[in-house]
Amino acid sequence: MKPKPDRADKSRRDLQFARNLDWNLLKFFHEIASARSVTKAAQELNRKQPALSLALRRLEERLGVTLCYRGPTGFELTEEGRILAERCRGFADSIRAIPARLSDAKAEIRGHLRVMLVSNLVAPALDEAIGAFHAKYPAVELIVEVAAWTEVVNSLMQHRIDVGISPSRVKRAELAYLHLFTEVHRPYCGRPHRLFGKSVPNPADLAQEAFVLTGADEGDELTQFRLEHGLGRNIAGMSDHLEEAKRLAVLGVGLCFLPEGYAQPDVDAGRLWPLLEGADVPHNNMFVVTDPQSPAHIARDLFIAEIVEKTLRANALI
Repeated sequence: MKPKPDRADKSRRDLQFARNLDWNLLKFFHEIASARSVTKAAQELNRKQPALSLALRRLEERLGVTLCYRGPTGFELTEEGRILAERCRGFADSIRAIPARLSDAKAEIRGHLRVMLVSNLVAPALDEAIGAFHAKYPAVELIVEVAAWTEVVNSLMQHRIDVGISPSRVKRAELAYLHLFTEVHRPYCGRPHRLFGKSVPNPADLAQEAFVLTGADEGDELTQFRLEHGLGRNIAGMSDHLEEAKRLAVLGVGLCFLPEGYAQPDVDAGRLWPLLEGADVPHNNMFVVTDPQSPAHIARDLFIAEIVEKTLRANALI
């Protein structure tokens, strides 16, 4: 005489059954039972009738029971079929309620999300992520500050902000870095400058020109590029604020390295001119920086998820 299976054995078998069952079979059976016809269910699902018949047979084999009879007298559920159909109706009702439940949950997400970024950042994927995040979670108050990259890192370490967006000269092991995009820098001159409209093939050809420098927030790649080609030894102006450095360049005070995306509207308007074409220019990687050791913050995690989605989509279109 076989011993009765204990509760633990039954629980393990039930768990294994749920893991191995193709849940699509339950969806197909629900449609068949609701339509009381395999043919009608196939039409509703825009599938071929033999495919649904095969799915029904697979489910019956998996359960070891007959779920319905089909013949000259029509379609009829067995007792087992009626029990399963009732359960499937419950599943379907629960699934239909998911969007509303998720919408309610999103509406309940409140609080503050503090973001600090470097100035004049042109990042379409970031803009799309901010817009999408606000549309989904309008009760979250976005607090955005502008600071130098060193302040961004320090603020994260002190848990004064939730998300930082900046370049990174040295990656700290305790922080997490998600690459957002690569910022291209070129030297520009304004319309009053004698080089406006001219092509300069070699960076070293600009070594004798006066430059407007962007101060302590200049990226390492840009500094290295300038030093390598002898650019910026003749200083005509300086500003830690990128918009003011650009203003000086537009006025013809001197040449100025600016992010390509940031300068493009002025190039299109005829106020600035790019002096070096091609890829032999400094590149600056921008990162979304977070502190994994900071307290749990659902709004921050959802915001990062939006950035990841929009960045992946942007990269797929390139």
